Amino acid sequence: MRTHENNFIKRLQSGKEDALDFIVDRYLPLIKSVVRQVLGPVRQEELIGECVNDIFHAIWQNAKKFRGRNPDEFKNWICAVAKYKAIDYYRKEAKNIEVASEFIEIPVEVSKVAEDRVKELLNELEPMDQKIFIMRYLLGFSSEETAEKLGLSISAIDNRVYRGKKRLRQNGRFSYEGHI
Repeated sequence: MRTHENNFIKRLQSGKEDALDFIVDRYLPLIKSVVRQVLGPVRQEELIGECVNDIFHAIWQNAKKFRGRNPDEFKNWICAVAKYKAIDYYRKEAKNIEVASEFIEIPVEVSKVAEDRVKELLNELEPMDQKIFIMRYLLGFSSEETAEKLGLSISAIDNRVYRGKKRLRQNGRFSYEGHI
């Protein structure tokens, strides 16, 4: 198998499309696993499929740069490509969170009054603070996950949450500690 795999790696580096088909068949489950681990709570199949396609495109485009000598090194290389591409997707998706109040989904059990109140409060915050509040309180992300997705430090996230709550309290809009 190793010789067979080495041949396909060399063919991939030469730009042969049949080699890409072999690589996709051989490594698709591994790549999907890496992507799911990185994307974590996002796990939307459409996003995972899009990310996996981009990963195989990157492998195809960069195959000539692979300098390893055996299938194990190739496997490590494509896992690294997959990991970094998935991290890029993770960050991109966090930055694309829609903050317009008409698109915020509130759980069904929350009353209409509470839903209107949440949207009203969010509209008083700066756009970045809106994203942070949505991620922390509506999507249930931790400070660490929010920081990673937005490319900020954990302390920056915590400070923005603190200042946002303080701003809402000063305006008489936020009264119950710990809840929006």
